[in-house]
Amino acid sequence: MIDQSIIEDILKHADIVDVISSYINVIKKGRNYVAVCPFHDDKNPSMMISKEKQIFKCFVCGTGGNAITFIQKYENISFENAVKKLAELIGYKDARLNIKSTASKQEEANAPLYVTCEELTKFYMMTLLAKEGEEGKKYLTERFIDDEVIKQFRIGFCPNNPLISIKYLQAKNCTLKDIETIGVAGHSNGQYVDKNAGRVVFPLTDINGKVVGYSARKINNSDEAKYVNSPETPLFQKGNIIYNYANAKKTARLDGYCYLLEGFMDVIALYRAGVKSAVALMGTALTMQQVNLLKRLNVEIRLCLDSDNPGQMATLKAIELFDKSNVKYRIVRRSNGPKDADEILDKYGKENLIKWLNILIDKVQFAMNYFSRTNPLNTIDERKRFILDFLPFLKNVNSELELEEYIVNIAKITNFDRKVITNALEKYKKNNTREENANITLDIHPERKELKRLQLTERMFVYQMLYSKKALEFYKDKDVPLSNEIFSKIASYIMEYYRNHENMTINDLINSVAQSGDKETDVIVSSITELSFENRYPECSNDLLNELYSIIQKERAKEYDNFIFEESTKGKSDVEQLRILRERNIKKNAQLNKK
Repeated sequence: MIDQSIIEDILKHADIVDVISSYINVIKKGRNYVAVCPFHDDKNPSMMISKEKQIFKCFVCGTGGNAITFIQKYENISFENAVKKLAELIGYKDARLNIKSTASKQEEANAPLYVTCEELTKFYMMTLLAKEGEEGKKYLTERFIDDEVIKQFRIGFCPNNPLISIKYLQAKNCTLKDIETIGVAGHSNGQYVDKNAGRVVFPLTDINGKVVGYSARKINNSDEAKYVNSPETPLFQKGNIIYNYANAKKTARLDGYCYLLEGFMDVIALYRAGVKSAVALMGTALTMQQVNLLKRLNVEIRLCLDSDNPGQMATLKAIELFDKSNVKYRIVRRSNGPKDADEILDKYGKENLIKWLNILIDKVQFAMNYFSRTNPLNTIDERKRFILDFLPFLKNVNSELELEEYIVNIAKITNFDRKVITNALEKYKKNNTREENANITLDIHPERKELKRLQLTERMFVYQMLYSKKALEFYKDKDVPLSNEIFSKIASYIMEYYRNHENMTINDLINSVAQSGDKETDVIVSSITELSFENRYPECSNDLLNELYSIIQKERAKEYDNFIFEESTKGKSDVEQLRILRERNIKKNAQLNKK
């Protein structure tokens, strides 16, 4: 772990405006600076950067922190690596930064598994180039995969004899337990054997480029499964992996885009055509973990899944997840020809593949093409169904001209009057919930939820604790109850910090939270930075603290009273509920009269 004094010294020498400017464009606005937030699909600058306080905060997606946590989130690296990266950016030198941090128990447990995967990958690659790998090399040659591509994607071959790779790994001091744990070893006649025997092997890597699993393809016409894929292991969870992510993230930001394909052979096809910013799902089930990885690239994702029905259904699902996560994307237009990039390259050549990859449409055009192709429109009910299926894609169209064009086209397809479609769309919008309405257009900032009196009061109290030891002492003496979990955690982190330090800055507190391993680190840091930008609250005083404490007690009593009432009326008839309500009001009036 890096010494706290070094972290504090690095932050003293760093200017958060210069740091963030090295990643994104920053504009001066009054005393502060603003920028288009890189952590969500921001159209207008919604990130504020305070040079005075050395913190940043996005008032749309809520992301906030200091120079270190900005780098940590932007580059998706650990806190310690972000500290080292910041030191590198500002030219800060200290030998202690080169000391390797103590690995966690999980990292220590996984270390030999990574070694085993790396050694096995090297073995597969060596075998492919040896006599034992001739049939694998022939298969790849027939697929137009040359030595340069083989080297880039570390493709290999597992010998037909399933014992050889196991013995090789044992000779490299890899244990049978580790070989079994990485998912390649099976049992046959009392011996450990390699499940990938006789197959061309494609290594699968994590976001840092480390091999964590394999997909092995058969090269003969046997009735075996076409692919043998690694099972779930401590290193490999399919829902967290995107093929070629580690390579693509190096080029995607320069290109401004990244193609999302279905299989690794499609990624290889694009690489052969000169397109390096491409990744694959290795299937059609896109997960939220994968969506978050794609979002971190901060570029346009170009959806290019197969043209068959599963691929197009997967595209519809991806559209839904991308919209939910504010990922920038467009879709490669599909035709009735070859279903994937690999087939297009082999049949029609590089130029046609590149031309096809650059025919991009938005989600509404995609949906119109898809529903027109898959929905029969012979009856009124079928045409009605087409419109109802299509409404979710229309509700987010920002341009009136585009919306008008889509409605005209739908009217032609369905033979319904344009007014019918327009009225249906208006009803659809009105019937949605407030949360859904907040996402109708990405240019409109979601409405901030109205805060209750209790939460507003607790918020002001925690703000006082950030800047005043008097508030901290009051909190401890009165044992002030905070119902908001995040505010309560912030108060605990402040108390914990002052147990070991005389003074505290906002940056000190952010660093303490960022290194805590708390599951809610992002939310806590976001709340701290939001409070730090607050400029409406009065200075701390005993009168103010007592007033806030009094409000908190009263509001908590009200909430408890409401809770008891709701519990007492559950499952009761209307008459019983009315009786309980009357009794409650009589008690309240009696209490008011006593006062």
